Amino acid sequence: MPWTSLFFLYFFWWGPLCSPASGADEIAQSRRTAVVRAVELAEPSVVSVHVTYRQQVLYRSRDPFMEFFFPLLSPYNLIPGEQERTSSGSGLIVSKSGFILTNDHVVGLRDNPYKISISLPDGRSYEAKYIDTYISYDLAILKAEASDLPVARLGNSDDILVGEWAVAIGNPFDLGPTVSVGVVSAVNRDFSEPQGNYYYRDLIQTDAPINPGNSGGPLVNALGEVIGINSFIYTGSEYSIGSIGIGFAIPISTARSFLQEIELHGKVRRPWSGILGLKNLTATLVKYLDLPSADGALVLQVAPESPAKLAGLERGDVIVRIDQEKVRSAEEAKSLLQGFRVGESCELTFLREGKTRTCRLRLAEMPSARQRWD
Repeated sequence: MPWTSLFFLYFFWWGPLCSPASGADEIAQSRRTAVVRAVELAEPSVVSVHVTYRQQVLYRSRDPFMEFFFPLLSPYNLIPGEQERTSSGSGLIVSKSGFILTNDHVVGLRDNPYKISISLPDGRSYEAKYIDTYISYDLAILKAEASDLPVARLGNSDDILVGEWAVAIGNPFDLGPTVSVGVVSAVNRDFSEPQGNYYYRDLIQTDAPINPGNSGGPLVNALGEVIGINSFIYTGSEYSIGSIGIGFAIPISTARSFLQEIELHGKVRRPWSGILGLKNLTATLVKYLDLPSADGALVLQVAPESPAKLAGLERGDVIVRIDQEKVRSAEEAKSLLQGFRVGESCELTFLREGKTRTCRLRLAEMPSARQRWD
């Protein structure tokens, strides 16, 4: 067959039959981006968390006799009562045994009677039990008695690239499983002022949209590995809702430390330094102690035979740095010390009689109240 015949056979018969199909295949392949693959890996292990709690309320009531005969003169009575409320957030399944990692502020009101339920993207729902909290880092662990649970792949938050893809997965506004995409905007972000009840440090910043309800859900890289736990957003105003592209996640390396405590000891052992009181520095104290600034935390008392006493810390010392973290207030010093695990040590830099000194403090487990004072 002459080559010209083959030419016309391909372009006028075989070509039109094959081209659309091959084009569709290329489009189908192009749709399966790294983000799509990452979501497929991570989303099954992300749960919606619903916390039902009882809130004390006052109901208005009127005397029925007075209301019938003297409606204009009938006063209101306030009767105390309870009302059930439900809040929602997100969580992450981190073990086959049913441990679920979330934010402490998602659980909230731990001292009130409540019930917690979780729901998976595949439609399954379970009741969950509150296990413990890592209050310094706004993390909490729940446990669901279930089997065949999909477990998240935990990555390495110490190996994050600024500018790499970041995928936030969670349950914003209780809409159900939701995905948003952005990049890692920055790492090692610190907030010197508390955000609510928590001090946040070494955070991952992302522009992936995070909204109320995303809290406790994962921030995932392009490999489908969890690199952080989405925790709060910055809005630039007094309003706390609505993403403007500045969200923050707790690094998964911090969460791993928490998980290890739970897995090894069944609870979070409370670290104890033996420092029984810390005070913010006032202008009067700065002048009296001849200090360079009001940054730092004044030690009011040290327990005998405690880690702080053994390290050489004394009443009247002013702690100005814990490891590499500058201490600006007593609250910040307490939060930093509470962030260490039992058995870990840190270097304290402090001022005493106008001189800068250092000591090595090894955290012990919090003793009972009686042991502390015996």
